This record gives sequence, C-alpha cells and structure tokens, in this order.
Amino acid sequence: MNTSTRIVLALSPTLRKYLLTGLVAIAGIGLATWYLLHLRQVKQSDKLAQEEMQNVSNQQTQKKVADANAEAIVTQTNWESKGIVVNPAEKLPFIESIRLTGRVSLNEDQISHIYPMVEGSVDQVLVGLGQLVQADDVLVVVHSRVVGQAKLELYQARLSFEMAEVKDKLQQEVAENTRELLKSLREFTAITEIESSFRNRTMGEYRERLLLAYSNYLKSDADLQRIEGIASEGAISTKQLHYAQAARNADQATFQARIEQVEFELRTSLVLSAQTVKEASTRVAVAETNLRILGCEEKDIEAIDPKAQGQAISDYTIRAPFAGTVISKDVTVREQIRPDAQIISIADLSTVWITADIYQQNVPLLSSIAGKPVKVHNDAWPDRWFEAKIFYTGEIMDESTRTISMRAVAENKEHLLKPGMFVTIELSGEADGQPVVQIPTTSVLEYQSSQFVFVHQGGEKFQRREVKLGQSNQRQSVVLSGLNEGESVVVEGGFILKSQMLAELMGEE
Repeated sequence: MNTSTRIVLALSPTLRKYLLTGLVAIAGIGLATWYLLHLRQVKQSDKLAQEEMQNVSNQQTQKKVADANAEAIVTQTNWESKGIVVNPAEKLPFIESIRLTGRVSLNEDQISHIYPMVEGSVDQVLVGLGQLVQADDVLVVVHSRVVGQAKLELYQARLSFEMAEVKDKLQQEVAENTRELLKSLREFTAITEIESSFRNRTMGEYRERLLLAYSNYLKSDADLQRIEGIASEGAISTKQLHYAQAARNADQATFQARIEQVEFELRTSLVLSAQTVKEASTRVAVAETNLRILGCEEKDIEAIDPKAQGQAISDYTIRAPFAGTVISKDVTVREQIRPDAQIISIADLSTVWITADIYQQNVPLLSSIAGKPVKVHNDAWPDRWFEAKIFYTGEIMDESTRTISMRAVAENKEHLLKPGMFVTIELSGEADGQPVVQIPTTSVLEYQSSQFVFVHQGGEKFQRREVKLGQSNQRQSVVLSGLNEGESVVVEGGFILKSQMLAELMGEE
C-alpha cells in the first residue's frame, strides 16, 4: 500500500467522500473542455473547406469568362429593337463635374410687396390668389378721405391759379395802355385827340387820374396865356398875373407827379401780379406732387372735377407694378387698410433662382464656372433639363455646414420650375489636360468586382471587355485600359447582354 493510499484511508469517511466528489468533478470538466475544443476544430475545418471550394468555383467561373471572352449573341434584327444602342468610344479632354441638391426659389429681384400709401376702406378687390396679372392692371380700389381731400385742394389751387393768370393778363393790358397814354401826355397831345384814341382801351382808374391832372394843367396854362395877353395892355394887375403863374406851375407839378406816381404803380402792380401767378402755380405744383406721392395716377390728377365725379373723387387705385402672379393676398372688400400693412405680393415667375450649398472640397470648381450656365433637373420632368446661369457665389463659408452659398437664375417661361422644388444641379468645369478615351458612365457594368463593357464586334456579336477606369463624372468615365478610341461600345441596353451572359455561364456550370 503506497503513501497516498494510506493517507486517504487515514481520513475520516466524510472527508474521503468530499475528496472523491471533487476528483470526479475535475475529471468531468476536463472531459467537457476536450469535447468543446474538438467540436470547434471540426467547425473551423468545415468552414475553411467551404471557403476553399467557393474560391475554386469563383476562380473557375472567372477563368471561363476570361477565356471565352463571354460573347452574347442576339440576332441583328432583334438587338436594335430591344433598345441596345451602340456608340464609338471618344477621345476628348475630361471635364470634371459634380452633382448637388438644390432648391428652386423666387427671383428676389422680381418680387413686389404692395402696401397702400394711404388709409382707407377697400371698395373693390379685382384679383385672386394665383392669378396672372399684367403691368398696370388694377388690383384694388380704395376709398380714401386723404386722397379726396388732396384732390379737392388741387382743384382749388388750380382755380386760384387760373384767376391769378386772368388778373395778370388784365394788369399787363392796363399797363400797356397806360404807358401809351403817358407817352401821349408827355407829348402834350390835345385832350380831344386823347379821348378819341383811348376811349375803349382798358386802363382802370389811371385814365381818370391822369386826364384830370392833365386837364387841370391845360386849363391853368390857358388861363395864364390869356392873362399874360391882357397884362401886356395893362388891363389886369401884376398880382393877378403872378397868381395865374403860380396856379399854372402848381398844376404842372401835380401833373408831373401824377405821371411819376402812375409809372411807379404800374411797375409795382406788374411785379405783384407776376408774384401772385407764381405763388398760385407753386400751390398747384405742390398739390399735384402730394397726389403723386400718394400714388395717384397722372390721368386721375388731370381729370379732377368735383361736380362730375362726386364721391368717386376719393377713389384710390392700386395697380400691378409689372406682369406676374399674385402669390399672396391679404385684403377683402370693406376692409380698413393702412400704409403699414401689406395687402398683396406679386412675383414674376418667368425667371426663378436656383440655390445650392457648395461643399468645401468643391470650392475650387467655382472659379471655372462663375457666370456660366449649369444644368438643372427635377424628377417631375424626367426627360427635361433646364439651364441656369450662376450670378452669385458667397465669399463666407458657413461654419456649421462648411458650405458656401451659390445662386443661379433660370428661365421659367413655362412655369415648370416651382419655388420650393428640390432639384439636381450639375456643375461642369473647364476641360483640363490631354484628350483621353471616354465612354458614357451608363455603359459600364459590373460582375464579381470587375468592371466591363460590351464591345460590338459587328453583325450579331458583342464581346465582354474588362476595362480599368480612371476619373469619372455623372456622364462620362475615363478608360485607362481595355478599350481603344473608336471601338463601338454598348451605351444603352447592356443589361440585356449581361443577363444573357450570366444565363450562359450558369448553363455551363
């Protein structure tokens, strides 16, 4: 009996029981661990075997495709009718382009937000939301007390101006006639001749004042001459002669003073009359300008007639500033409107803006496309591309999005582009570098990580040709190897040939 056995036998029965249980547990754990490790090795071996079989199968398939050149044959009368299109590969300078998502917005240079110039009550609303209007079409008719009062003031100013002109014309006529009378008086024309020449000519009170002074002078002078004749004979005293001389001199001085006074009054009256006409004309101009500031039309300003127009004289019309579409309307009949409240907005939708955000990596492209047309597409018109011309690229980058804003203007005479639409924008730069072989991007197909095209061999034959591609954009791809310039490539309908090729490969397997 060995030492370990003797130790076990020397233990108490309880301890021997616990010891044996532990040994059995350890043995069970060891057996389970061995089984799990063995099962894992079996699964890994199976997986490796499956992958190896798959790789062999793929290599065999690729070898078959490469060796057989995968010719997909269709009849000559049939492949064209199935939509297969063939074009030669071209050698051209490559043009870099990108596609962005943009948005159609209103042309902000062709929007009019219309506000009334005066307070008033709406009498008529002649347009509706979405309605097309032409330039100068009447949109709204407003009853405005302010406009009515301004028109009445202009009417009164015009009446005052007309009266001032009539008075001025009359004053000029009086001045002309009076000056001719003064000339005759200075020449001491006979009183009877003066009465005959100026009898029906307008002179106002000047005639009476001048002729009275002139007649007094003539009478005094005649009396002096008579007395001087008698005095030479000694019939009258010297005192009487002196008295007659003094009376004649006094009447002569009065006559001369009257002439000077009348001349001064004529000049003064003409100046005052001209000033009155000028003031009246200024009041008319001020009243007319006030109405123009309020937005009244010239024909309405010229046709003011309170008697004929009555209450309609206070009508104030709001017209369309240009042809466009009513995009907002916030006015109804009998509504009270104010100058600080917008009532209508009109937009000319014949042109729209295309806005987009240019990412930082595409910023260098902007210098080559500034001022040039870009292509715009919307899914609502799948067969239609629109042109827009870039007119603005921002100088400041948005820190949150790392983009620069771009705006372009597009013709939209058919109103197909609706503000708010999302569009695809294609930006193409300038041709750069030497000519390279290019094919349409749609002609490139893929199978098992390889890229290939179908080359038309003439007649009914198409050859699968693997190609290595370089740069590409949304339309064209550069071919680095596998294809030569001028070779006929399937640019549309290649999936038909690919389906036939795959069917033949599966049949061979």
